[in-house]
Amino acid sequence: MEKIILGPEMGELDDGSDPAMSIGASGVAVSLSGLIYPVGNTAEQAEGIFDIIEEIVVDDLGGSLADITTLRIYIRDDVFTTELRNDLHKIRRDRFNYPDFPTAAMIGVSQLVHEDATIEIEAEAHIPEDGWNKTVIEPED
Repeated sequence: MEKIILGPEMGELDDGSDPAMSIGASGVAVSLSGLIYPVGNTAEQAEGIFDIIEEIVVDDLGGSLADITTLRIYIRDDVFTTELRNDLHKIRRDRFNYPDFPTAAMIGVSQLVHEDATIEIEAEAHIPEDGWNKTVIEPED
């Protein structure tokens, strides 16, 4: 399966994240509905959710974290701060290796279904049948 990733400085956002990737589809497509782990502070909840995502994609389906292509992160407005955003970016950088950062969006919401949850994460993955043929496009100097 082919994966084309826009590398650093190719439309890089202020927080250092890469805005796009393109997937040539074959293999298994996985969509994980909003996951919560309503234990601890928001960063601890995020770590618990990423553990669940890893268990499903890696342990249950035989993929890898590099197969995760998209994250949608919903955070309650009452806890969403710049410091938390930076903490969540660090958690993502610790979980995913360059250049396999999934595209991501952080969305502030007024509430989540479970009253103790402060964060909910949806994930999409594409698990290729025969590995990835990666191309990273980086800016010319």
